[in-house]
Amino acid sequence: MIILYLLCIPAIYILIKLILYFTVKKFGKFSYDGLSIAGFSYNPEKDIFYSTMNAWQKNFGYSRLYDIWSPMFRMIFDSEPIKFFYNDKNWLINFWKGQYGIVTGAEVGIYCTKEKMINKNTLYLPIDDSEMLDMGFTLFRKGEEIIKIDARHWWLAAFKLGMFSRPKDLTMRINITFPNQEMLQAFLTSFEKLGYKSKNYKILNNTFFFSFKKPRTRKVYTRNFITDGISQSLNKKNVKLYNKYLSDVIDNNKQDDYNNNDNFIFLGDLVPDVLKGTSDNKEITVKTKEKIYNSKNVVFLNNDIYSNLRNNHE
Repeated sequence: MIILYLLCIPAIYILIKLILYFTVKKFGKFSYDGLSIAGFSYNPEKDIFYSTMNAWQKNFGYSRLYDIWSPMFRMIFDSEPIKFFYNDKNWLINFWKGQYGIVTGAEVGIYCTKEKMINKNTLYLPIDDSEMLDMGFTLFRKGEEIIKIDARHWWLAAFKLGMFSRPKDLTMRINITFPNQEMLQAFLTSFEKLGYKSKNYKILNNTFFFSFKKPRTRKVYTRNFITDGISQSLNKKNVKLYNKYLSDVIDNNKQDDYNNNDNFIFLGDLVPDVLKGTSDNKEITVKTKEKIYNSKNVVFLNNDIYSNLRNNHE
């Protein structure tokens, strides 16, 4: 059955390629920005996808069960959860790095619960906005920097599309700034219980620095050489197929592309960029916006926007 599935994959992608070809021919390229509905935005300068502040994932918190089910969806990553008690709450700060389908990436998540009694399957909820921490990470693949990001956040995640990696080939250089020494020390006490020593991390004022290479936490039972082997084999094949058949029909939202004669389908968050046209890059007036709509044939489709950038007489 698996062999038949593997044999069918190229045919499926060729069919998708043909469908996309005719769709692009008629309507224009697809924009990465459409993934904002999935809780992510795209940074064309860094060529990374990153988690948004109000991503839909915020409604579901975090449970260890998510990690258990992840290999079933071909998400193979290392996980290092640090649980600690602070300010009458049980907190969880988790580090992840690995392969998520056809993307390589990493995450830092901060969660908490008011429940006094916790177990390995406790559901942690996202923190309040006032509890968010300044944090960042740089992700290296075999020593080469591929992602760098920092923000005040509750769930800092970033991914590189069309890249295949093994979790052990990734090193995550993390920094987290805590609001006070009390919270920092509570975190460090639990962190060292995992087997880390003071030489494995650095502290500057209230900021924690750590390079996450090999987790001390035991892998979930659904991650083993069989599930890893099957999932990663499919991930590697799909990354190759994506780069061969699909990547060229997705535009990266660079504003310079507005000057050519192609058609584009722009989604949601790109609208503010379309409406910026002055040399000083400031928002332009409603009247000028209306002229842009007329001159560039912009038509709103719900939250999406279709733009034919060719002149009206063409």
